[in-house]
Amino acid sequence: MDLRFIIILGIISLILSTIGTQLIRRWALKRGVMDIPTQRSSHQNPTPLGGGLAIVGSFLLVMLLVGLFQSNNTRQYWGLIINGLIIAAIGFLDDLYNLRRTPRIIAWVLIAALSMIFGIELKSISLPIIGIIQFGILSPPITFLWLIGMTNLFNFMDGIDGLAGFEALVVAGFLSGIAFYTGNGLVFTASLIIFGAVLGFLPHNFPSAKIFMGDGGSNFLGYIFAALAVIGSQSDKHQIPFIVPVILLSLFLLDGGTTLIKRVPRGKNWLEPHRDHYYQRLIKLGYSHKNVTLLYSALNLLLGVIALLVQKTNERLSLVLILISVVPFLIVMIITRGFERRQIGNT
Repeated sequence: MDLRFIIILGIISLILSTIGTQLIRRWALKRGVMDIPTQRSSHQNPTPLGGGLAIVGSFLLVMLLVGLFQSNNTRQYWGLIINGLIIAAIGFLDDLYNLRRTPRIIAWVLIAALSMIFGIELKSISLPIIGIIQFGILSPPITFLWLIGMTNLFNFMDGIDGLAGFEALVVAGFLSGIAFYTGNGLVFTASLIIFGAVLGFLPHNFPSAKIFMGDGGSNFLGYIFAALAVIGSQSDKHQIPFIVPVILLSLFLLDGGTTLIKRVPRGKNWLEPHRDHYYQRLIKLGYSHKNVTLLYSALNLLLGVIALLVQKTNERLSLVLILISVVPFLIVMIITRGFERRQIGNT
């Protein structure tokens, strides 16, 4: 598909999302669809919910527009649209009605199964030096863990103003550039449309937020990025190594993953809202949403550069860069724990 046309699609997505976010905010204020602060919240004032609907709607509408001009749409193209719509709908229902755990788990299993039916299945990964690892019969459970795990981790990390939005913007921006470099049309098109949609929403969500993304938006973004990672890595001619989007998402993966690993052995409900993530701990230390979001965003930009280099360099250097990609999270850990110890020492 023509590059100029895809860029136009990204601009259309930006315009739709900008207008949509404003309309949804007015609707949420009128209907009283608000996020009311609790003891676990990182914000203090009731804030309209559902802004992620603008991201979802813009993405789906523009992706369908792509289908009108492209006759050879793949199963994976339809899988992104259908599963993205379903997972967003479940998230928005959860925003409104606080769904119980069992219906959500059943829905996730169905979404993972549908994803595989549409060809979004992680059958193998390629790693520098090690080579190709085939998953065989373990492919379905690994696909489920990746797709649903990333969906939920992205939701867990959407806890302060602008954090998930900036993460999505950086990931989509770098992923679209890498996909263009490799010639992967579907990943490039979808990433650029997501970039435009998030860019239209973000000014309304930057500290202090006028509207929140909601579970529908964060779940949707987590799923789309996870699915694009699978699609890119399983491509025969235009492969994007699986480790590349993992690096792009690593700050969220490591913050969310390490927090989860600490909570589960203590018998805590892993789906229960809490304030144990590193970004939440920094907020409790007195740092503003803006400063924490900018810190994570700067580190995400560094990860984007590392991901670009991994895509372009030889295997030995790629392996070194993969190890270095852990450093941004270590920086967050060191900063957080250092300030916590200092605070304890001053009390």
